[in-house]
Amino acid sequence: MTSKPLSSHAGTTTTAGRRRRVPMAALVCAVLGVVVPSATVPAVAAPAARPAAAADTTGDRLPGLDPQALQHALSSAPDRVTGVLARVSGPAGHWTGTYGTADIETGAPVPVDGRFRLGSVTKIFIATVLLQLAAEDRVDLDQPVQRYLPDVLPGNYPPIPVRTLLNFTSGLPELTPDDLPTTPEGIVEHRFDNHPFSELVAKAVQHERPFTEPGRTQVYGATGYYVAAMLVENLTGHTYQQEITTRILQPLHLRDTTAPRTGTTIPGPHSHGYIAVPRPDGGPRLVDITEQNPGAGGMISTTADLDRFLTALFRGRLLPPAEQAELFDVPDVPYLGGTADDPGQGRAYYAAGLMRVTLPNSVTVWGKTGTTFGYTDGMFATRDLRRRLVYSFNPTTGGGNDLTLVTRILSAAFAP
Repeated sequence: MTSKPLSSHAGTTTTAGRRRRVPMAALVCAVLGVVVPSATVPAVAAPAARPAAAADTTGDRLPGLDPQALQHALSSAPDRVTGVLARVSGPAGHWTGTYGTADIETGAPVPVDGRFRLGSVTKIFIATVLLQLAAEDRVDLDQPVQRYLPDVLPGNYPPIPVRTLLNFTSGLPELTPDDLPTTPEGIVEHRFDNHPFSELVAKAVQHERPFTEPGRTQVYGATGYYVAAMLVENLTGHTYQQEITTRILQPLHLRDTTAPRTGTTIPGPHSHGYIAVPRPDGGPRLVDITEQNPGAGGMISTTADLDRFLTALFRGRLLPPAEQAELFDVPDVPYLGGTADDPGQGRAYYAAGLMRVTLPNSVTVWGKTGTTFGYTDGMFATRDLRRRLVYSFNPTTGGGNDLTLVTRILSAAFAP
């Protein structure tokens, strides 16, 4: 399959209480910078120049919805994405928009109700289930993982409290490019391979730990959530996908969201995912990788379902008060490799799965980003749910957050 120019199918619907238009030059100036300490760090917007505490209400700081800024953000990366989809909801305005194509062969437009792979957004579903188990006294967040999974971590490890798995302070090492294929050719060849959590954790713990004392430093990673999913399965006797389905998807009637264990396809309307593979002559060709082993982070959803999930989560429909507080309890510890330019200004900015970002206009949002081959997505909301954003796009770079595009979308929604 060869790369071809994309037809720019753009669709927009908007309702907002108050609207203002921002000149294009001002919009460009409003785009926020980002820092990439490593390939595993999620896309985030840079914070305000001064430290800002999380706000429960946005008050008058939340600007009017700007459809022009939003549509411009969606269409700002035609050279590295094939399709983009976004939804803004809440009392402060509604907007949906698309850009690009769902299929480069047919030129079909991106479906507004399209499904997409969640990648690491799956983490907040796992965190919610584990917090529910804590509320049921089936796991103690202060007890070490080794108490529940005695044969998973090396014997020379210190006690790793369960809570540290959720807030990224466990100090567990991460997989490296030597552990799994990372080149475009390798990704295409091995996209149907199955890697159980036990295998991924066993590979990861062969590497040096990033820090030695759990709970004293934060750094984003995946290994802690592999162990958290294993813990869910050990405590319940069911797969983590089954627990997510019965505890979250069914009660909230998220009918377009699935947590497949082995299925390789995406049901219902969806945009295709692609990866650019170098040709012998040096030029790229786009290979369709829509079908792949779901593996870790293999959930599939829509913008509408994620909006419903985020709303229910923030309103406390899924967790009692004590466990609900864990979602927004950012530990007061350094962020490994953090600088004054990142969301925590050198300090932690993750709670139990959710990340906290304060924008230059002092609006604080909470959410999660995710990515897998051919799909990048995210969901963010103000704590009071006055404005919520869910987006998905199809990068051709083989996975990994497109930091610039994510920042533009986030900025356009909350700080145009």
